Amino acid sequence: MTPSRILRPAAAGLAAASLVMGLTGGLARLGISPSPASAMEFHGALMIAGFFGTLIGLERAVADGRSAALMVPLLSLAGVVSLVTGFEQAAAAGFLLAGLGLTLLTGLACWRQPTLFAAVMTMGAAFFVWANALWLSGRTITDVTYIWLGFLILTIAGERIELSRLMATSDLAKLVITGIIALFTMALAGGEPWSGSWLFGASLAALATWLLVHDIARKTVRTRGLARYSAFCLLAGYVWLLVAALGVVAAPPGVAAFGHDAAVHAIGLGFVLSMVFAHAPIILPAVAGATVRYTPLLYLPTALIQAAVALRVGADLSGRFDILPVAAWATIVAILLYGALLAMTALVGKTDEGPDAGAAGEAKPGSARIGQPARGAQSNASPERGIR
Repeated sequence: MTPSRILRPAAAGLAAASLVMGLTGGLARLGISPSPASAMEFHGALMIAGFFGTLIGLERAVADGRSAALMVPLLSLAGVVSLVTGFEQAAAAGFLLAGLGLTLLTGLACWRQPTLFAAVMTMGAAFFVWANALWLSGRTITDVTYIWLGFLILTIAGERIELSRLMATSDLAKLVITGIIALFTMALAGGEPWSGSWLFGASLAALATWLLVHDIARKTVRTRGLARYSAFCLLAGYVWLLVAALGVVAAPPGVAAFGHDAAVHAIGLGFVLSMVFAHAPIILPAVAGATVRYTPLLYLPTALIQAAVALRVGADLSGRFDILPVAAWATIVAILLYGALLAMTALVGKTDEGPDAGAAGEAKPGSARIGQPARGAQSNASPERGIR
């Protein structure tokens, strides 16, 4: 077994540990569960930079195929360790280096194959560098949160634009999405949504609408199995991105006390986590070597996470803050149930088909490149089989 095959599942496991720390920190912030002080203080950083940043870095490293690329998620994990042990500046430096490595990986892929989706993913990685550089320079986590979220939004958008090629996206549509991303970047560079939120909200709503219109999920939601489940998650995620856009305009984070909380959770849980739920059954086999499979039971945690986000956003905007603990516990139950169901499918697969059984169309480690989906991911991108 090569070192990379050992490091990949180890990195995924440590990223999951960052998720657990972030979730417990979130509960502690609401005063409903004890947690280490560092987890409570750095809740947002552990969730966005620690968990999602590490997973995206791991996915890109596997797609690159070179063992040296695994330094990207490992640097992210070094940032997580620094956060948990209370060394904020060291954590910012670790995440900054991880961001630089991620930008290099996606930039090289874009240079090899100049495409819109690769450019958008490279820009998303640059947002990670931008946010962490500001953090290292002394800006607060709150100050850089929306740039971090921009990193996640653009990374996901790039992946979905890649698959939108199956919908024969026109040159005009490509020009429109380029303009939308430019406006989104201008809004963040201008300090939005803290110093006004109209441009940020409008560009976010336009991005969500473009993805909703052009994503192949609109077709695959009418199929069955994994394809339909993934499409349901994707479309739900786009709706939450629209909700976040409307929310920052109706309750600007710089003015409304809980406008920030509503926007961050609509994007981070409603949009990003819905995308994770959609992609995990396909990505995990290639990234972590986990032989997970689709089961219709995955609709249960998916419905629960949608209800949890609705409760969270509704509580924030209505002032019913007594509902926040219910929303938080529902979120944790949904994530745990989702993980347990995927683990169950892996165990059942091994029992039924032996130790070499894998998810249908499992991607071979290192076989995926930007613009060259792994064999399993490619087959799942077709309307008959599923989507990434």
